[in-house]
Amino acid sequence: MIWFPSENESDASFSGKEIADLSKSSALFLKLPYNADREKSPWATESTVPMSKLLSDNPAREYGIKVGQSTILVTDSYGNEHNRLYAAPAAKSLQSMVDKVKEASEKENAKLQKNLDKATAAHEKADRKGALSSIMKNFKGGIVGLPAQEETVRLYHKILDEAREEMKTLAEKKDTEGLKNLAKEFKKTDLEKEIDEAIKSAS
Repeated sequence: MIWFPSENESDASFSGKEIADLSKSSALFLKLPYNADREKSPWATESTVPMSKLLSDNPAREYGIKVGQSTILVTDSYGNEHNRLYAAPAAKSLQSMVDKVKEASEKENAKLQKNLDKATAAHEKADRKGALSSIMKNFKGGIVGLPAQEETVRLYHKILDEAREEMKTLAEKKDTEGLKNLAKEFKKTDLEKEIDEAIKSAS
């Protein structure tokens, strides 16, 4: 449970014996301070790979919490959102939501695994375009932490590392045409800017 209280809201609005019992047996409760700032830091790094919203500099912004709106999120242990509430529900209702998280996470992981299997098969056939297409489908949902997603991230970085070596070879040969083709293939990936810089240097 992640609680984003509204400004000047007290703990009394989300407390009680049943809630306390739930925190001891079924869920970890986090209270994140009210923060009206929703501006992104100019030093924030952008990546195609989904990042944990809980580990960001401003979780309220990353979760899209409305300024001044008390919000309770029911998430898995990685911070992937499953339910969003705007008022403290009964403990029984919260328990029901918590009980459904595991099953929902398993179903989500199964979906991710299907795309990962396709990406792995494409990579083994030297089909980078097909591999990246399936990888991006997994990244699109912003899911983090689940086993299939972690494997997807590893495959993604492996493909980028392989392409980075190719980029270096093309740059050494000043093969701008080859670099431009590579740039098209890796558009909207974390390698895009590096290839653009290589093209400028080779020109």
